[in-house]
Formats: sequence, C-alpha cells, structure tokens
Amino acid sequence: MVIRALDHVPQCYTSKDGTVIFTLIRAAFLRDQSVTLSFDGVDDVPSSFVNAAFLNLLDSFPLDYIQKNLKVVDSTRQINDIIRRRFAVAHSSPVIAA
Repeated sequence: MVIRALDHVPQCYTSKDGTVIFTLIRAAFLRDQSVTLSFDGVDDVPSSFVNAAFLNLLDSFPLDYIQKNLKVVDSTRQINDIIRRRFAVAHSSPVIAA
C-alpha cells in the first residue's frame, strides 16, 4: 500500500498530522500489508510529527516488523535522520515497570 502523506494531511507538522498517518499505517499493518510512505512535497518534519506517526506503532508491533514492512520514499536526509534517531531512542529506552 502506498500512502502519500500530503494526500491525507495538509502538512506534516503537528502531532495531529502524525496521528492521521499513524492510523493509516497501523490499519494497513493490521491487514498484514506493507506500507510505502511517500513524503513527496515535504521538506522536513518535527519530532512531534514523527513521534505521533511512527513511535506509537511500537505499542502494537515489534521494531523488526516495522522495519520490514514500512518503507519511506521521496524524503529528505533530514526526514530520514529524524525518523532513525527517534526509533533508536525509543527502542533503547528501558521500560519502567509500575
């Protein structure tokens, strides 16, 4: 499944925008579909968007599943770097039991 971000949100800037993209990706994953996410027309994204769009996936899917089934295309180096960094930080953070 191909998702062009700007077909679903006016910009890739807020956590609300990220939540829209997260919902689309999660729905595809639940149907066992791989996702190609296109950032065509997007120059950069803040961490609030990345956290909402991608890191919430870790609540439902293992990191290796996400890496195998999510491909990011038409993106800039900045977009790729922030996605990588946020996943690295989230994945390395210890889980604190209550």
